[in-house]
Amino acid sequence: MAGAVREQILIVDDHAGVCETLSMMIEQLGHQPLVVHSGEEAVEMIALGGLGLVVTDLRLPDMDGIEVLRRSREMSPEIPVILLTGYPTVDQAVQAMRLGACEFLTKPFKMEILERVITRALEEHRLVHENHQLAAKANRLAVIQRLNAKLNRRVRELTSLNRISEEITEAEDNATLFDRVVELAVDLTGAQRVSLMLVTPDGRSLTVRSAHGLSEPLQRQIEIPVGEGVAGSVAQSLAPLHVTRGSALSTSPSRLQIYHSPSFISVPLAISGEVLGVLNLSEKHGGEDFTSEEFHLITSLAAKAAMKIENNALYESLHLNLVDTLRSLVSTLEAKDPYTKEHSKRVTQVAMMIGREMGLPETDIESIEFAAILHDVGKIGVRDSILLKTGRLTSAEFEVIKTHPVIGESIVEPLNLIQAERDIIRSHHERVDGTGYPDGLRGDEIPLLARIVAVADAHDAMTTTRPYRRAMGQAYALSEFKRTRGVHYDPDVIDALHRTLRAEADDRLAVM
Repeated sequence: MAGAVREQILIVDDHAGVCETLSMMIEQLGHQPLVVHSGEEAVEMIALGGLGLVVTDLRLPDMDGIEVLRRSREMSPEIPVILLTGYPTVDQAVQAMRLGACEFLTKPFKMEILERVITRALEEHRLVHENHQLAAKANRLAVIQRLNAKLNRRVRELTSLNRISEEITEAEDNATLFDRVVELAVDLTGAQRVSLMLVTPDGRSLTVRSAHGLSEPLQRQIEIPVGEGVAGSVAQSLAPLHVTRGSALSTSPSRLQIYHSPSFISVPLAISGEVLGVLNLSEKHGGEDFTSEEFHLITSLAAKAAMKIENNALYESLHLNLVDTLRSLVSTLEAKDPYTKEHSKRVTQVAMMIGREMGLPETDIESIEFAAILHDVGKIGVRDSILLKTGRLTSAEFEVIKTHPVIGESIVEPLNLIQAERDIIRSHHERVDGTGYPDGLRGDEIPLLARIVAVADAHDAMTTTRPYRRAMGQAYALSEFKRTRGVHYDPDVIDALHRTLRAEADDRLAVM
């Protein structure tokens, strides 16, 4: 990097290993890493000036990375800021981009991706800085006008790139992402025909997953073998293609069929040399050629879309692994005590039946199925001498037991569950009259799904044998629910349980 400016890059992270890895990478890029471990230290360093870039983790011991970004923008708005996080949310990403972050990356990420992001951010920072210097020194109107025109083009490009980052980040699932990519391609270039094609599972062909300007019957018919036609050749070579009126294609017509449009763009979506799909644009509005700026934007759009697809896959894999681990822990916990073995499975089944009997939407049933199995996961934090005690618990021991909903909520926090699922884990021991725990909620203050799991949990407790008593039986459970109806438990939920149990009994009689 002969002649390149050696920039000071501030790393803000409380994890020593991450700081060491980032420092090594920054030194290899020819720049000077500066490391701090808290938000306050970062703010002090930014206030001193002289930084070329800030790379900060979202989670810090004293403030979050969003606050570091906000203060940096207030003190030195020209310094680019990159945010890193292992627990991303759409709201955080949107907030970061609106506050001016130049990038929002999700861990785990590949170092070459971060290297590209850092290099691009420093280059953009350098260009803006140089433009400021040139504008300050320029004495002639013509020079100022040229600089302004260049800066305006760059601002438009950066605005478009920020828009791409923001809208790609906001896409919550791949189907939404595919549609968003096509919409952005149309808006950014004026293309009248756009298609996003993905490689089939066998890797042999491309099919249309989202499109603009193509009829649905045509979309369903299109299937292009990899290696054939424009899209197929781009998928095979991973080389983006930009054709204008004056350009010539050297590839054989048998392998590369030219569009009727005099100008078109075809770029691959790829990760680590593996093609995911191809984004195609043609027939620009007004019959004009696609510009080099538009080609650059579409190439960036495809790259960010591919990264988002990979991040979605990584996040889904990590999420499923964590859920499976927690479920295994619950099973292990219950297996220690033969009296509570498979308690969570039974509670989940009964709660789902109650929910269906009450006519809840399938999304709520899915939330019950997911979260009820984990409703007692917080008992992992309660010592066995209390959990497995054969006699009645003392008041002090019961106070320890009462902590498990809050412990459970903290255990599942990395899963980024929706509110209804977090409510089940935290609030399934709340009571209608306010005597429950941990928050003493009353009546409708208790979320409905938590009220349902509370009834299912109590039903299983009364109808199964416990260390301190034998199973009370179905009749006793129903009488107890009648006694506590509207006091401890929601009357509507109890009525739904009664109807469910009667239906089950009728079904058993029908087959006898």
